[in-house]
Amino acid sequence: MRFKNLLISVFIAVILLYSTLENSFALSAEIKNVTKINRMGNYIILINYETHGTWTDNLLFKVYCKFNEEEFTFTSAVLNNIPQGWHKTEIGISDVMKKRYGSIREYKIELYCKGILIDTKSGY
Repeated sequence: MRFKNLLISVFIAVILLYSTLENSFALSAEIKNVTKINRMGNYIILINYETHGTWTDNLLFKVYCKFNEEEFTFTSAVLNNIPQGWHKTEIGISDVMKKRYGSIREYKIELYCKGILIDTKSGY
């Protein structure tokens, strides 16, 4: 009986510890809104995001685009020293891609913090 209670207590502690560690990165930032615009022939992916920590480091955005003919991935620079609050960033896609591979049919944005995927948004 005592062993069973100890085993249950350890199991609950492991679950609580795991859920706390799993959500620690997810709470650091999140994508709020994504918009695709066409500016002077180039595609611009505008990303509005919010950071929750006092300071946030090592944020990276990846954009997966499906063109009419091919699929490509575009990556932002790593963002560091970001204060808490709302922020904007953009990823530009050259008009050469549009001329060569056609229009973007759909896209997906992934947000990474310290190498761990923490949020995704899709658009068409």
